[in-house]
Amino acid sequence: MSGTNAGVSLDCPTTLANECWKIPGYRYVSYDNSAATPCGISKINGTDAGICGRPNVRITSWIINGRNVIGDPFTDGWDACGVPFLSDLASTLNTWDPFAGGWTVAVSDSCAYFIRSRALPPTGTKYGVLTAVDIDTGEKLTFTPVDTVVADQFFRRITEVDCSGASSVRWVNDAGTTVAAPDPAQIVECSVQSTPGARPTPTQRVRPRIQRYTGTQSSQNFDNYGADPQSVTLTVLAGAVRVQAAGSGSTSTNGGPTTYADDVTVPAGVTLTWSVDGDTTDLALDGALLFTGTAAGADFIVHWTEHIYTDSD
Repeated sequence: MSGTNAGVSLDCPTTLANECWKIPGYRYVSYDNSAATPCGISKINGTDAGICGRPNVRITSWIINGRNVIGDPFTDGWDACGVPFLSDLASTLNTWDPFAGGWTVAVSDSCAYFIRSRALPPTGTKYGVLTAVDIDTGEKLTFTPVDTVVADQFFRRITEVDCSGASSVRWVNDAGTTVAAPDPAQIVECSVQSTPGARPTPTQRVRPRIQRYTGTQSSQNFDNYGADPQSVTLTVLAGAVRVQAAGSGSTSTNGGPTTYADDVTVPAGVTLTWSVDGDTTDLALDGALLFTGTAAGADFIVHWTEHIYTDSD
């Protein structure tokens, strides 16, 4: 018997590896109180409308993943308009969100001020409509969110060997088109469940301010101040200063708002400070705070920090 010895060779070119990689996506969920906007829709009795200044509301439902997470309706208060209102609304969401969405006030060109979640995976927890009733007017208030989604971006890394034995690597996108290699700092294997690559919360700036007043001048009323004060300090240099603090808010789930109206004259040499602790529950001072010199000889300084909600790095 005779024959020919022949080597066994692989077909070439040959794919040695075909790996799935991705740039993780992310999602923001937002609510707005300015009727129909790209950041959410607010309605009064079913009609698109801006919602402001609701000191006495009963929160009846908040639909998350198709279920109402407000098992027992409760009374709350949302202050004024703009940032104070949204800060109160964000506090409500942070209190009752079982998935810790990290709700904060943000700003954009298209929506001005609105509420936004921290960065979330592109799919997952589904936030829905928040419903409340204004106890004073009987109106039904609803807030419908908007999702802004950046999907996962998929790639395949293909390692091949040609007939000469040389290996090469190429990348293709999810359509199979050859593309440049993605930034290695941005990609993870497709099986990895990663934290979104966006910032977990908007970058938030706190700006210091200071102003001196003399005579019977009055400071601004910090309840109506648009930049959301975090702390306010009064120093009385001479004379006396009248301090007026007033507001309302619920202190339990069973009753209506508790109101207060403090009015005190503070003599020279006294320094007083009001502030929040800076967490996501207490975002800003709430209620009126006004300083007025009582006579021509009054001299006092007010300095404060203000939250300006800037998204820039």
